Amino acid sequence: MDHPSNQPIELLHIEPGVEPKPQLLLQNDSFKLMRLVLPAGKSIPEHKAPKEITVDCLAGAIDFTTRHETHRMTTGMLLHLDAGELHSLTAIEDAIVLVTLAK
Repeated sequence: MDHPSNQPIELLHIEPGVEPKPQLLLQNDSFKLMRLVLPAGKSIPEHKAPKEITVDCLAGAIDFTTRHETHRMTTGMLLHLDAGELHSLTAIEDAIVLVTLAK
């Protein structure tokens, strides 16, 4: 059976990178997938996304704050936010976070 788009399957490597800036891994008409490599102590100030997002902690630990509550996310934890929800995060340990943004 052919892949619906007839394009080859692309495997993505999401292990730690050397760059602590966001890295776009994949983008299509439905979503954007980004990897964040965050050294311990790095914070991303309060902001919001125009569409819903999921945040998946692939490694390490972060404190994720939304709705005036802080949640400790560790390896393997995933959360979902509706569009427009204010949120911020701080890496408690060196962390890798995968963010999926709806389009």
